[in-house]
Amino acid sequence: MTLIKLGLLTFTEKLLRWCIHPRLRGRLLAILGARIGRGVRINEIWCANPVQGFGNLTIGDHAYVGQKCLLDLTGPIRIGSRTSISPSCSLITHSDPGSMFGNRLAMFYPRKIEGITIGDDCWIGAGSIILCGVTIGDRVVIGAGSVVTKSVCSNALFCGNPARFIKHLGAS
Repeated sequence: MTLIKLGLLTFTEKLLRWCIHPRLRGRLLAILGARIGRGVRINEIWCANPVQGFGNLTIGDHAYVGQKCLLDLTGPIRIGSRTSISPSCSLITHSDPGSMFGNRLAMFYPRKIEGITIGDDCWIGAGSIILCGVTIGDRVVIGAGSVVTKSVCSNALFCGNPARFIKHLGAS
């Protein structure tokens, strides 16, 4: 990738943050290559690593992404319909101790890029962190401040660091 292309993508990402209206931000992301459903509201977010553009982002109908969320676009992120991502959440699609710079820890912890999938009708509590490779089923609540390191089943409440199963929610 050329430095010019990377510079343009970074500048575009900053312009998205300055966009005034949450629905307009969703429309702009769609123009830039993201797959954005109807009625999506996206507050001021930070799209990290848009090296491949914004095509790694898919958000279903009537979803909400709160302020100060970090979306790492190194790998694909899929957010289901009617899902709410509360403020200050981080969705991290890669892990790398610095392999490009010769960090010797990369021998033990090699670079990993894996997508994140969040199902329909989920609620991700404020300040939660979702790590690469995680799939969250439909109708899941992730408690505020949780760190989700492994995939979680549908119709359930998970909380903590690392996030643990708390209880089943009524299936409907």
